[in-house]
Amino acid sequence: MYEGIRSPAVHLPRTMGDLISVATRFPNAIFWGGGTYIMSRPGYYINGKAQDIIYTGRIAELKRINRTDRYLEIGSAVTFEQLLSVGRQALPPLLHKTIESSASKIVRSQMSVGGSLATKGIRFSLSAALSALQAEAEVKTCMGIRTTTRWVEVGRLYDRQGNYILKSNEFITRIRLAFDKENFSYFIRTGKPIIDPSDSVTLAFACFYNQSVITRFNMCIIFPSSLFLVPQEVDISMQGALLPLSTQQIERVVKSVTEQINSEISIDVLPIQVERAKRFIESALHELNSTSLT
Repeated sequence: MYEGIRSPAVHLPRTMGDLISVATRFPNAIFWGGGTYIMSRPGYYINGKAQDIIYTGRIAELKRINRTDRYLEIGSAVTFEQLLSVGRQALPPLLHKTIESSASKIVRSQMSVGGSLATKGIRFSLSAALSALQAEAEVKTCMGIRTTTRWVEVGRLYDRQGNYILKSNEFITRIRLAFDKENFSYFIRTGKPIIDPSDSVTLAFACFYNQSVITRFNMCIIFPSSLFLVPQEVDISMQGALLPLSTQQIERVVKSVTEQINSEISIDVLPIQVERAKRFIESALHELNSTSLT
């Protein structure tokens, strides 16, 4: 036995009302989905300072996947494996590939959508994919006896360094995705984000086009512990461009995004991360050209 160790209190709400009540009474408690990241941290439990836990896995409303005429809605307690079971016909190709490559089946059965998005201090691939797909998150804010709800673009849940910026009395309940499927998507991740985040890079890219004219061009680049970049100026400038892209257009995009990366990163970022991001972007655009021609 360890002397002075305080076991965290675990709260098990079963309804949204219970969740809001517990979150209001215990504002410093952490929301717990599958615990796959939290429990992997060194000495999380044996340190005497473990925070109280609000477990979301028993709230039926947060474990639902709903399909409407316009949207796919995903509860924050839905696991990655549960989401994969929806099938390729319902999931955007970029999201399906991202989830499938995230971990082994056993780990995916524990990883929750909300947990992946709301982990503090590190960004995972799901954030990049949902941002590139312009998904929205339903955010509830507990204000005593009153609760407010709003929809926020997933990309706006973080600052440029990838820090999760929602307050302790705010939590994600659902993710909403439009049913428009991208004509082309590209996902690539290198390194090990959890083990060595300083060496990892993730790129998620979705492009929508009609008769070779680009209508939406969405890209998100992540350095897990230091960068979350959605180059909106590039996204806007590429709308209306014709496919295939010329060499000059590709060079301009790569240069613009690389300059944005260099202007945002801290001195702790390794040059290899910047170089990998640059090459990923270039590779994605060349593959977009190949796909558009076939």
